[in-house]
Amino acid sequence: MKCLELAIPPLPQLVTVGHSFWSPGQQHLARSFDVYDMIFVNKGALYITEDGEPYEIKEGTMLVLEPNRMHAGHRPCEEVTDVYWLHFIHPAAIRTLDSEQIMWSYPYAKGTDFDVAPQRQVMYIPKFAGFHSPDILPILQRMLELHQTLSPASSLPLQAQLAGLLSQLQAAARTQYASRSRQLSDQAISYLQQHMTRPFDAAHMERTLHYRFDYIARCLKAHTGRSPLQYLHDLQMSAAKSLLANTELSVTEVGERVGIDNANYFIRLFRKYMGVTPRQYRSAQLWRA
Repeated sequence: MKCLELAIPPLPQLVTVGHSFWSPGQQHLARSFDVYDMIFVNKGALYITEDGEPYEIKEGTMLVLEPNRMHAGHRPCEEVTDVYWLHFIHPAAIRTLDSEQIMWSYPYAKGTDFDVAPQRQVMYIPKFAGFHSPDILPILQRMLELHQTLSPASSLPLQAQLAGLLSQLQAAARTQYASRSRQLSDQAISYLQQHMTRPFDAAHMERTLHYRFDYIARCLKAHTGRSPLQYLHDLQMSAAKSLLANTELSVTEVGERVGIDNANYFIRLFRKYMGVTPRQYRSAQLWRA
């Protein structure tokens, strides 16, 4: 499944939403405009070309037409076709890639009170895919209701419905095409979360997950960009930051709480990740408070 990678923030903003029935013989107009056009076919079929590439949007299928590309019908409808559609605005997609290439579990840097801007993140929506009607149609119908009574009271819920729709589509892209390697990557993440405070043990990880460690490591690296030990350190440093900011535990005790008994090693590792020592980090947190 091909997915569009969109930068967030900001979230996509809805322009309009509609529902229509296309009669036999009707055909999509030829046009190019600067919004995304997302089309869901509930019954029948639409035939649309984007920059020369033809798509047959059958019952239970959706397509995202991208801004500033030429769209045209290449064949008329052959039966009454039930279509939901919506337009939204957003910067151009960063790229298009297969869902199997997406590092779904890649750990983002988490915002702290030192930050004054949100961390860069991305979202993914299917370009052309099937959709599960019981999940998607109620959202589209609710969006239509809110749009028909648009007011200050309904505009924010309407935008929230768009976010929910995109979230559903992204979740489907992730789960419908989940590979064995991605499933094992998720199992490895769960293992590391559960065993964060114990010394890292590759043999124990092998026995628990029932795969050779080098294969586990390859799967985790493929989907997060991190080795098991690097991912464990990410978890430990995140927990350490919280303990330093919110407790009076000593630096040694914080290290022990996150599974690092050697205080000198904990300090070196923390400084490598954060650029400051644990004491400097704590002092900065107290000063900001």
